[in-house]
Amino acid sequence: MTIQRMVFREPEGRQQGLLFSLFSLICILAWVYFGIVLDGPHNMLFLGIAFGLSGFAEFLPPDRRRAAGALRTLGLGTLVLFVILLVSVPESIWG
Repeated sequence: MTIQRMVFREPEGRQQGLLFSLFSLICILAWVYFGIVLDGPHNMLFLGIAFGLSGFAEFLPPDRRRAAGALRTLGLGTLVLFVILLVSVPESIWG
């Protein structure tokens, strides 16, 4: 299956892991500023968690394909949960 090969592939390495971790840090800092300090929407939290899980999956050694796949699946599940919450209860996400 193509999806199974894509999700459970070997981790790409430190460079891509650092990039996803940087995106995660930026999203978490944006959530802290806009979501907590300014009492705004909390949508950046979901993106930060998803990027963080994907970044951590890329830091794993090449022989840990199953663990990397599980972390990628959790990251994707976080984004799916965000979309479901956005559609079903939009006021809970946007303020």
